[in-house]
Amino acid sequence: MTEQHPSQTLIQRLGVRYPVVQGGMTFGSDGALVAAVSEAGGLGTLGTFHYRTYDRVMPEIELIRQRTQAPFAVNVPFFENNLELVTALAEQGGVKCFALGGWFSAEVEELKAKHGLTILVSVNSPTVFRYVEQRPIDVLIVQGNESGGANNQYTTRQLFELIRPETPAPILLAGGQWDGLDLQHALALGAGGIQLGTRFFFSSDSPLHSSIKDSIVSRNAKRPLTTSLSKVSSTLNMRFIANKPFKKAQTSGEIEEIFSDKERVFALSEAFFEEQAKPLLLYSGTGIYKLKEVQGAGQIVTEIMAEYAAAQATSLPSF
Repeated sequence: MTEQHPSQTLIQRLGVRYPVVQGGMTFGSDGALVAAVSEAGGLGTLGTFHYRTYDRVMPEIELIRQRTQAPFAVNVPFFENNLELVTALAEQGGVKCFALGGWFSAEVEELKAKHGLTILVSVNSPTVFRYVEQRPIDVLIVQGNESGGANNQYTTRQLFELIRPETPAPILLAGGQWDGLDLQHALALGAGGIQLGTRFFFSSDSPLHSSIKDSIVSRNAKRPLTTSLSKVSSTLNMRFIANKPFKKAQTSGEIEEIFSDKERVFALSEAFFEEQAKPLLLYSGTGIYKLKEVQGAGQIVTEIMAEYAAAQATSLPSF
């Protein structure tokens, strides 16, 4: 009997058509983006760090439910009151799928059993994985330092190879994922699928202001953008577009100062939603150089799957 591929296990557990997941991106997702991804057959994920409270998260969830009947996830990272938020969303908001950033407590395990929750957990190092490995994880996300989000010293492939033998859960590769070739590569390695942040962040459906999206496309057309990994705390890194604001902040030491104060991080994010005439400090994964146009989230999912099909149909030479 042929063993089921992890991608098949993943889509069954998530109830989606395709093994493509949109990352919560902390500040970079809203109800419109999540609904567009889920409606197209992927798993949209609503980030909650920016909304902070149950009362601010729920209008976004209601918008998702108005626009699609497809499954979606809610991302709750490791921050204060995270358990309270998950509890309220599960028991009052009826949320059934959560993507937990670096944590999975005994209390959430009880909620999972009580309400039949689906739990994805994101880890950025083998050490973080050790904290959650005994929990009943449905899907594990390994986030390497190619990502724009909070990451560690490990690449995505390193994390996958280190952690895969230790878990029966299907694994999503996160960090640097962009297209159908990345999906084909992930599945060939034995992963369950891919999670994309940056590509969806620059989609027409994301809350990022259109002036910022257009400027990145324009700059890429002249000279492909690069990114730089920067230390923001003793244990975490973030990846930024290597533009003038980044270089200035890195040289002055301002980046670590910003990320030592949560309110300054929130203030930084507010600029993402307003019209900008000049470049600003922007999170980004390594794939940003591939951004050639602003596409709809549904179009992105469709294109990834078409590229994946083309890659599968291509025969390589034997040696």
